[in-house]
Amino acid sequence: MQAMILAAGLGTRLRPLTLHLPKPLFPVLNLPLLSRTISQLERQGFGRIVINSFHLAHLITGEIESHDTRADITILVEPSLLGTGGALRNALPYFSKDEPLLVINGDVVTDLDLARIVDLHKHHGGMATLLIHKRAPWNNLAVRQGTVTRFHYMGPDARAFTGISVLDPRIIDLIPKGRAGSLIELFEAAISQGLEVRALEASLVTDRYIWEDIGTPDGYLLAHRALLRYNRLLVDRETELPEDLLWEDWAVIGRRVHLGSRVVLARSVIWEGSVVPPDTVLRDCILTPWACL
Repeated sequence: MQAMILAAGLGTRLRPLTLHLPKPLFPVLNLPLLSRTISQLERQGFGRIVINSFHLAHLITGEIESHDTRADITILVEPSLLGTGGALRNALPYFSKDEPLLVINGDVVTDLDLARIVDLHKHHGGMATLLIHKRAPWNNLAVRQGTVTRFHYMGPDARAFTGISVLDPRIIDLIPKGRAGSLIELFEAAISQGLEVRALEASLVTDRYIWEDIGTPDGYLLAHRALLRYNRLLVDRETELPEDLLWEDWAVIGRRVHLGSRVVLARSVIWEGSVVPPDTVLRDCILTPWACL
């Protein structure tokens, strides 16, 4: 199976953190999200993975080169930001046109069975399958009898696109060469030409699943809350906790973090190399060596 991870965005909603680290490399449970996604794809049988990059591309490349991978991975560094659709068109030569292509946004945290989504796409047919669910504030898809009929729809039955889709690679030919554009524009073009863009409810893949978009500080923290359902405190072994640490709720602490005395922690993520002064109260925040959000 083959997949593409879209990892070129600027991450403007997470500045100033994304001025130093691209969003796909944000640590999730102390592991870069991109590495986490690659490992997930590998475990589920994806042997070919293409990743696009633009913002701080050298950091993306460095992370992939350090990843102990079984898959055949190609990194495409874009000279200018092509958008999600343009990125797919640019990557088309690296895909087989004889098998479906799974596409996943580089800022999605999920435990869904991605291989099963590909299998369901094969079973139902169509040029594209969008994984959807009900999730505010992203509900903007109109769906009728399992088919996406339009975007930018605000009715009470609107659904949200998860950023996970499966494409027949031939649909990518609808994107003009050398043109920047979005994946949504590709789907709209397909619908206007009468091609079938199917909608697959995430609940049909599994009844319980984790899905979060880390594109905002709130989304990043929500992803950790979901992943820490059972283990409420994760601390890297290279970090020592002071005896007077007050831990009120879940927290994640990275490598070589220095914690002062009488620190209070709740619903927060502390990145590698951060310093927490004595008597600091961290609730609902992301603490990094550069800033606290």
